[in-house]
Amino acid sequence: MRKIFLLLALFILPGTSYALCSLSAPTATFGSVTTFAVGSTVQNTSSTTNVNCGSGTLSLLGTDNVTYAFTTATYLSGTRAVLKSSSTGTDSIPIQMCIDSACATELQQGGSYRWSSALLLGLGNSLNFNIPLYFRTLTGQVIAAGTYTTTITITVSYTVCAGLNVAGLCVGTVQTSTGTAMPITVNLVVTNDCTTITAPNVSFGSAPLVGSFSTVQQTINVVCSKGSTFTVGLSNGSYYSGTTRQMASGTNRLAYDIYKGTTTTTRWGPTGTDRWSSASATSLNADLVTRNFTYTAQILTTQNTPAAGSYTDSVVVDLSF
Repeated sequence: MRKIFLLLALFILPGTSYALCSLSAPTATFGSVTTFAVGSTVQNTSSTTNVNCGSGTLSLLGTDNVTYAFTTATYLSGTRAVLKSSSTGTDSIPIQMCIDSACATELQQGGSYRWSSALLLGLGNSLNFNIPLYFRTLTGQVIAAGTYTTTITITVSYTVCAGLNVAGLCVGTVQTSTGTAMPITVNLVVTNDCTTITAPNVSFGSAPLVGSFSTVQQTINVVCSKGSTFTVGLSNGSYYSGTTRQMASGTNRLAYDIYKGTTTTTRWGPTGTDRWSSASATSLNADLVTRNFTYTAQILTTQNTPAAGSYTDSVVVDLSF
C-alpha cells in the first residue's frame, strides 16, 4: 500500500496596523486688488494642501483614496463661502472653491470629492500627497476697501496603505481616517481707487460788458471706491495772477473764478482747504461710487471790460486719496 503525504505550507502575512496621516493647508491669498477690479474681473488663486501618509510608493492596483468634504466656512452665502472684512459688515465677496484651475468641478458646502488611487497617481507616486485647490471670486460686487477673509473647513477622509498592496489587500500599515478637519484660510486685500472724472467744459457765452455775463453752474462727477475718502482739487489755470484765475485772448486777460456749491463765497482751488472733500460732496448716486460736485463759475465784475475776443483757459481736475 502506498501512502501519500500532503505537505501544507502555511504562510502567515504580517499583521495590519493603523496610523494617521498628517494634514496641512497654507493660506490661499488673492493679494491686493482694487475695489473696481474685484467688482469687474474674476480673481484667481490656489492653495496646495498636503496629506502626508509617509514616504512609501503609491500602487495603481491599490484601494488608496482621499476624500475632501466642504463642511462649513466662517461666512457663507448659500453653499459658497464668502469673504468679509468683519462679522458685522454687509460687504462680501462670494468665492468658488474648485478641484481644477478651470473650475469645471466646484466643491460646495455639503459636497465632497474623492481622489481614487488612479487620480492620486496623477499627483505623483508618493504617499505624501500635494493636492491643489483653486479659488476664484465672483464679480458684480460693490464693496469698500478692507482686508476680506474667511476660513473654510475641509473634512478629510482617507484610506492609504503604507505597506504592500497584495491582491487589493493592504499588508502592513493602513493609515485611515473617516473625518479629520483641515481649515483653509482665504484672504483678499481690497484697496481704494478712482476710475472716472467727468468734467464738462465751461462756457460763459458772449456779452459786451463784464457785468453782463451770467454765472454758470455745472457738476463734476467722480467715480471712486465705495466709502473712500478723497479730495478734489482744481488747478489755478494757465494764466493765474494774484488771487484769481484768468482767461486769455492774446495778451488780454479776463478774470474769473470757480466756487464750491451754488454760491460765490468759497473758492475751489488746488491746495489746502481750497480742495473739496468727498465727505461734503453735493450728492452721492445710488451706485454708491459716483459723487457729484456742483460748482459755480463767475466772471469777476470788479475788473474793467477787456478788448473783444475769444477768451480761454485750461483748468485741471485732480484727485487725492
